[in-house]
Amino acid sequence: MANTPLDLGKPGIAEIQSGTFTGPREWRANDQHATTTSVKVGENVDLPVLAVVAYDGTTISAAVQGAPAYGILTAPVKTGAGESTTVAVYRSGEFLMDALIWDASFATDDQKAAAFEGGKSPSLFISKNPFKDEAYI
Repeated sequence: MANTPLDLGKPGIAEIQSGTFTGPREWRANDQHATTTSVKVGENVDLPVLAVVAYDGTTISAAVQGAPAYGILTAPVKTGAGESTTVAVYRSGEFLMDALIWDASFATDDQKAAAFEGGKSPSLFISKNPFKDEAYI
């Protein structure tokens, strides 16, 4: 059987393309249903999508190591002086730690993996990327 080259680029014919991906390929560790809730955002908050956040009942802020985190931002949020809004945060699901945006106080993978323990979002789980050198949590 002879190999017949395909006439690529024509309708109905598969085409091979390449591209560059600039971020983590995955941000969810599995297909488990993730749930969200809307929270208030006070003035002067500037956080990116997938930031790990704390919530004090009034506004969100970047979560810091040593206090339980509340959720993970579903969208970037930026407010100025005198401005407020609401934003959805993930409250359940399993996320890859390398895809999340962490405060610098989370210095180790163990601290990141424990970020939500004892908090108000007990069904948020943080996992290491299964393709890293270290074991999958």
